[in-house]
Amino acid sequence: AGIQDGEMIRLTGRGEAVARGTPGDLYVKVHVERHKVFQRDGDNLVMALSVKLSDALLGAEYKIEALDGVITVKIPEGVSPGEILRVKGRGVPVGSGKRGDLHLKVAIKIPPKLSLKARKLIEDLRAEGL
Repeated sequence: AGIQDGEMIRLTGRGEAVARGTPGDLYVKVHVERHKVFQRDGDNLVMALSVKLSDALLGAEYKIEALDGVITVKIPEGVSPGEILRVKGRGVPVGSGKRGDLHLKVAIKIPPKLSLKARKLIEDLRAEGL
């Protein structure tokens, strides 16, 4: 499943050669930096997706930057905080044209401050039991 962090790669005959000798082997140790958006989970990629409260309640479409370009993701109506949405085939390439999946962990954005109109609407929702 690809090269892992800390893995050693041996390149036979590519190392330093001594006078009138044959070149030795070159060993390369791989260090993989963390990505600022994606985390790797095997062949899958995981990222946080911040969704507006109204979009979580009503559903929406979001454009997100995936590993290889912008894609549109459907946010289902009534999505819950922490819910994982799976986008098939948008994870880590694993060879032979196959890829893992992209997992989007939903976070609901709660506004820090409400307008008077928004506050009244939320109070009306609470009165209805929501």
